[in-house]
Amino acid sequence: MRKNLVSYIKTPEYMLSRFYLKFFREKNALIIIGFHGVFRDEDERKLNLVDPSTWVTLEDFRCLVEHYLHNGYTFVSPSDVLNGLDANKKYVMITFDDGYFNNRYLLPILRGYQIPAIFFISTNHVLNNKCFWWDVLYRERIKSGVSLRRIRREINQLKTRRNEDIESYLKGVFGADVFEPCGDIDRPFTSSELKSFSKEKHVFLGNHTSDHAILTNYSSNEVKTQIQVAQNTIYGVTGAVPVVISYPNGNYSAEIIRISREIGLKLGITLDARKNDIPVDCEGSECMHLGRFVYM
Repeated sequence: MRKNLVSYIKTPEYMLSRFYLKFFREKNALIIIGFHGVFRDEDERKLNLVDPSTWVTLEDFRCLVEHYLHNGYTFVSPSDVLNGLDANKKYVMITFDDGYFNNRYLLPILRGYQIPAIFFISTNHVLNNKCFWWDVLYRERIKSGVSLRRIRREINQLKTRRNEDIESYLKGVFGADVFEPCGDIDRPFTSSELKSFSKEKHVFLGNHTSDHAILTNYSSNEVKTQIQVAQNTIYGVTGAVPVVISYPNGNYSAEIIRISREIGLKLGITLDARKNDIPVDCEGSECMHLGRFVYM
């Protein structure tokens, strides 16, 4: 069951964790938190235009930011990590995957609290104004009355396939125009919007491959193409050169790490649910498979 931060701080788990920390000092670390899209309010969630898992409302996001600031955390950017983090402090990094237009709604919060966030962009979705396949599947199956459990099972099954095969399958089932966005909730940035967004002081862009390709389903040459094309497109559209990659679905391997570093990426974000020791070793491979907690 989904719990927002306000609900969580009232739970026994939270109370017990505070009791524990009162007597046993928690080791300082870098906590990375992952999100995808942003709902302006709960009414947008109820429209069922997107798979709402890992999405956050503006109010819940504001509560989360205030929680970490209140507890003495410093919000960091990729450059902060690469420049070295003080082991006597504790840190949090905010990330948003995919490149949804609605991420723009976060700007007043980022500006107001003066905190950075990293936005990982799947570039072909931006260039082609194309919905993300899991949102398409969720939207269409929900309309047909399919249970959430069955939808989740189908999404997980499709994750074993290549992106082009998934899109072909969904077009065959739901129609050729099924990837056209319904509105601002489910669409990606346009190129001009992404360029403008990237100029914001607190916005940092990262690589999320050109097609949101789950890289363990691809050959080494294809992995290189997916990452390099995204890198080139982000630079061409915004002038920014990403130094960090978020592996789609969190899937990575030693070979994928090697290719990422060869292309010039210096940090890699996974979905391994763990804190990261500080200072982060940016010389070895540790920095290319950083742990991250997904907001649900």
